[in-house]
Amino acid sequence: MNKKKLAVILKVVVSGSLLYLLFRGMDMDSFLKTVKAVDVKTVVFIIFLYLAIQAIAAYRWFTLLRDSMNISFPKVLSIYFVGMFFNNFMPSMVGGDIAKGYYLYKVSGKGGAVVATLFMDRYAGFTALMAITTVATVIGYQLVQGTVVPLLLVFLIGAYVIGSLVLWVESFHGWVLKILSKLKLFGLNEKIDSLYKSIMKYKGFYGILSKAFMLSLIIQSTVIISYYILSAALGMSLPFGYFFLLIPLTTAVAMLPISLAGLGIREGAFVFLFTKVGATQAEALSLSLLWFFISAFINLIGGIEYIRLGSIKDSSEFGVKS
Repeated sequence: MNKKKLAVILKVVVSGSLLYLLFRGMDMDSFLKTVKAVDVKTVVFIIFLYLAIQAIAAYRWFTLLRDSMNISFPKVLSIYFVGMFFNNFMPSMVGGDIAKGYYLYKVSGKGGAVVATLFMDRYAGFTALMAITTVATVIGYQLVQGTVVPLLLVFLIGAYVIGSLVLWVESFHGWVLKILSKLKLFGLNEKIDSLYKSIMKYKGFYGILSKAFMLSLIIQSTVIISYYILSAALGMSLPFGYFFLLIPLTTAVAMLPISLAGLGIREGAFVFLFTKVGATQAEALSLSLLWFFISAFINLIGGIEYIRLGSIKDSSEFGVKS
């Protein structure tokens, strides 16, 4: 068995095990009652809102792409949905970003620019999320005072700040590369340095970066508001402020590449965090799973586009060198 297949199996095991543990300790009557009570009209509204969020996210990527390659927005939107489809439905090592990068490379032939835009797209989104988290932590600290949430928020913000210093401050970046060069981890330092040089092309593009950040603020805020609206549809009565404090944490946890599409690990984070502030286990798990199914439903669009564009034959065709 090769390493790729083993990694997929491990992800399946992690997701399956965590979901099993969550449901085993769940009051199923309460869970089913919560799910059955959901307001269908609100769910339909969230489906359309999620579709709008994805379109805005694709436009953010398009904004980052326009300076380095000539490509239309409909084409970017198509490729973006293929990536989301891979994130949700393809249990393989070809993740959403790899899929997007592959198709974009086929169009442009610019490996370095492709990887740089994918990274900056992610970075812009996470920067906005951290900005929202920082403001929410300062304003809403009293809501989570005495729980483990403030510590987790400070750790998340701190990790972002350190990562950003390494990315944007040349002396920090050089210091990290020196450490990596001594470790010699499969040429990782050379790959990081090559990626860094591609990303630094954006350093003077303040207009593009500002626009990407503003779009990211709209996206992240709308996602958080969508969760709140969905929670009301499930009969939850948590204050609005909690969602600006907790959703960034669950989002960050779901990004960890140790499960299938974040399944299991995201639900565990929801149950752990939301029960700290007054939600029941059934409500927290229902909210997380309902959002997942809504996103999966919309991202089926990417499956149609995947069939139309053709299968990925070699996901390693593009790299960080332009």
